[in-house]
Amino acid sequence: MPNDVPIFAPGHNQPAEWETLNALIGLIYDSVLQPERWNDTLARITGALCPLSWEAAFILWEGSNPPRARFVAATGLAAGVQEIYTAVYAGNHPWSRKLMRYGNGSVVDSNDIMTREEFAQSAFFQNFLAPWGIDRLVCVLLDRRGGERLGLMLPGPGDRDVETLKRGLRVLAPHIQRAMRISDRIASLELAVGAARAAADVAPFAIFSLDDQLNILAANSRAGQYEAAGVIHLAQDRFAFAHPASQKKLLGLLHSQDSAGLAFQAVGKSGIECPVLVARISPQAAQQIGGFSAGASLIVTLGSAPGETPVVEIDRVAQWFALTPAEARLAVALAAGQSLQSYAALRAVSLNAVRFLLKGIFRKTGASSQAQLVALLARLPAAGES
Repeated sequence: MPNDVPIFAPGHNQPAEWETLNALIGLIYDSVLQPERWNDTLARITGALCPLSWEAAFILWEGSNPPRARFVAATGLAAGVQEIYTAVYAGNHPWSRKLMRYGNGSVVDSNDIMTREEFAQSAFFQNFLAPWGIDRLVCVLLDRRGGERLGLMLPGPGDRDVETLKRGLRVLAPHIQRAMRISDRIASLELAVGAARAAADVAPFAIFSLDDQLNILAANSRAGQYEAAGVIHLAQDRFAFAHPASQKKLLGLLHSQDSAGLAFQAVGKSGIECPVLVARISPQAAQQIGGFSAGASLIVTLGSAPGETPVVEIDRVAQWFALTPAEARLAVALAAGQSLQSYAALRAVSLNAVRFLLKGIFRKTGASSQAQLVALLARLPAAGES
């Protein structure tokens, strides 16, 4: 196996040991950002610190009530060992039961918790470990969560000198412990970000996060549709409305000390209108090496589809005929050429529910058909006219 980590020389050569340990510490923190490298990192640790015939190492979560185990990383294990251990021996053998009482960060030698002779009488040794001659374990207890312990386990034959291994693990233990916690936190943050991104992508409108220079920090999957419709420009990852008056409103909010948000209709190509909601949020900042990184200052949402009917028009129709918001949305959609079937599919409601709304629209407007309703809405005065 290739190995660029120095091997401990015979005897106690402190400078050589620290050179080796520093190299291993680097590998441990490299594995934080690349979890798939933990197996290789364990192989480097065993190669640098373990005596002859101590070639196995693994990191696992283990609990005894109920018995369970989950391997995080492993090296030097024979095929099927993880499956057999998980199914038969997890949390249910002398070593695992006795190790549960030790605190995080402890480096424990199994010889200190029971004699090799006593262990040799156990079913765990006789039925599982005896073929490999494994009757000793050196481990590092890393974390505890929900009745489970996380530990780095290094098993091997007990007739070897493991003082170098234990000395090295006492140095490495806090780094492995810290690396595991950092890795766990990164995974949690990635899951949270992934869930937020998925929620944003299924939203029926575009969402942008902008900094105080209108640079785009994040956008969902619908953003490109509004650029194609000519509502916005996204040149060099900078947000701008194509319509000058809309851009002026956006800049006004950004520099205002009073308003926390605004709603308006942006205009795109061919006079297409698109409802816009903009919210100004408290400045976000995160400390990093060398200073702070600024976050979002504005959250911008654009309609639900390029060319959709403006919200203002829906409100006007509702007020004119005393329609409910749901009735007004359906009436305006029909006036725009949408069918009852497509509207039901878009709103994820049944066709019967849409027909029920249409009956209410007919009753309030006096129309007796969809054609009459469309003609009636076409004769409505424009906004601002009496």
